[in-house]
Amino acid sequence: MEPVVELQNVSYSYHRPDREIRSLHHLSFSVLPGEFVAIVGPSGCGKSTLLSLICGLLQPEEGEVIIRARRTGFMPQKDHLLEWRSIFRNAILGPEMQHHNTLEVQEAVRNMLSAYGLDSFQNARPSELSGGMRQRAALIRTLALQPDLLLLDEPFSALDYQTRLEVSDDIGGILRREKRTAVLVTHDLSEAISLGNRVIVLSGRPARVIASVPIAFAHDKCTTEPLSPLARRNAPEFAGYFNHIWKELREHG
Repeated sequence: MEPVVELQNVSYSYHRPDREIRSLHHLSFSVLPGEFVAIVGPSGCGKSTLLSLICGLLQPEEGEVIIRARRTGFMPQKDHLLEWRSIFRNAILGPEMQHHNTLEVQEAVRNMLSAYGLDSFQNARPSELSGGMRQRAALIRTLALQPDLLLLDEPFSALDYQTRLEVSDDIGGILRREKRTAVLVTHDLSEAISLGNRVIVLSGRPARVIASVPIAFAHDKCTTEPLSPLARRNAPEFAGYFNHIWKELREHG
């Protein structure tokens, strides 16, 4: 099975008039089809830079980034919903810009809005929605492009704690049920463990991979219905994963 994402000895630096800042140093890892990989590391270590390299906004100075996805969707920290458009018109924006706004696509978007609890808000403006509802709308806008790979750059960080738990639980469940290939950048270890199939731990700047931790829960091995992200936080294995990753960050971060 070929990886959807493959990084081979990738390095990147920011160049300023007075100095060069090494952000990433010889990073290598891969993401398999259907895998949800969470990336954690100290603040400012280059996690968002890494996502920019994966989605092609930046080019590596050394090494190679190989993407085997026909379409890549990107969900940033802010929802960037257009206030003058309805929620439905926001959700359909991608296909509209790609001149692929067919009746079939519109029906698929309406079905997603209904499935994700926004059916009665299709004609509402973004300002009428809560923060959690706006993030669901932003996810639907991203999924409307039918991406093979989804990149998530701390998409829940602007939400209050309770809403953050609820929305990450909803969105994590959606992506897992649909077997989406996803890469999440987050500074929240609990979020990474509750959402990911694997957690990649980065060192401080210049970032390098210091650990790749597979996340598996005993419950998931004996049922076809995996634990929800919220239920994972209460599973007996959770504390062990948290302490292991925290130790890696303390020793190498």
